[in-house]
Amino acid sequence: MHTKRTMTIDQFLNEEQIKKAIQLKKAKAICREIIEPNLTEINNSLGQENNAMYLAYAVEYAVNQYGE
Repeated sequence: MHTKRTMTIDQFLNEEQIKKAIQLKKAKAICREIIEPNLTEINNSLGQENNAMYLAYAVEYAVNQYGE
C-alpha cells in the first residue's frame, strides 16, 4: 500500500532556488536549471528517488499559484 506524502517545495529547494524558479516559471527550464543539477541532494532531502520532471511540474504549479 502506498502512503500519500505531502511536501512543500521548501523541503527540497533553498530560498535562492525558489527565487530562480519563480523567474524561470516553466517546468522544462526549472528541471534543466534547478532540479537536474541537484537531483541527488533533492532525493536525499526527500528520502526517496524522484522523477526530475515530475518535481519540476510541481514547482511550476507552486510558483504559479504563488504569483496569483
